[in-house]
Amino acid sequence: MKNPLITVLVSLSGLFAFAPANAHQTFSFGHPGKPAEVTRTIHVTATDGMRLVFDRQDIHPGDVVRFVVTNSGKMQHEFGIEDEKGQIEHAREMMAMPDMQHDDPNVVSLAPGQTKSLIWSFTAMRDKHLVFACNIPGHYQAGMVQRVTVQ
Repeated sequence: MKNPLITVLVSLSGLFAFAPANAHQTFSFGHPGKPAEVTRTIHVTATDGMRLVFDRQDIHPGDVVRFVVTNSGKMQHEFGIEDEKGQIEHAREMMAMPDMQHDDPNVVSLAPGQTKSLIWSFTAMRDKHLVFACNIPGHYQAGMVQRVTVQ
């Protein structure tokens, strides 16, 4: 005989299996973009010298930017878009959980030599002050951060 409570719990768990953990996450600086919407591309290099090197930083309201991020180093890096408060919070989380795996639309993790893209739509922005950073423990604190104002 089946336990009806277990049957109900298993059935309910299936309803949430395909919803990402961040499905209701909102951002003050836009939202994830789609490849067909891209209006410009910005190349970023993450270096073991604890720098994020942008080939350009001109971002305007309404832009949908494809960030092509390459880890040129020999250690793990990440590239995340946030406001100042969000980056500080993320840095704290990473210090507490250094092996944390990301499932956030505004962050990509990069193994040495890896290149990934992140597409972001800078529309419907409430905050024009952005912070791009690597929050691998110690990297943000060592200066692996870029601040950009969307003009």
